[in-house]
Amino acid sequence: MSVFGTVLSDSYNDSNPVAFALAAAGVLSGILLHDVGLLSIVAVSRRVLNRTAIKWVSVAAGLLLIGFAGYFVYEFITDLMDYIKA
Repeated sequence: MSVFGTVLSDSYNDSNPVAFALAAAGVLSGILLHDVGLLSIVAVSRRVLNRTAIKWVSVAAGLLLIGFAGYFVYEFITDLMDYIKA
């Protein structure tokens, strides 16, 4: 909903309702395409991989997420320190 609301609020104009409807249809079809693609990948990978492989993929994804979180925390702290010094 956040992407949908942001794009539509930027594209809303009383003088051109067709552009607004086109932007809304584009956002909704993009979300639908993403969801169908993601569900297809999950369905295929469940058939191909066994439980152990799925577990290790989940662990690797979790570690990557923790790594990204650490990076963003580091960036936040360095920016905060720069802000405090200024």
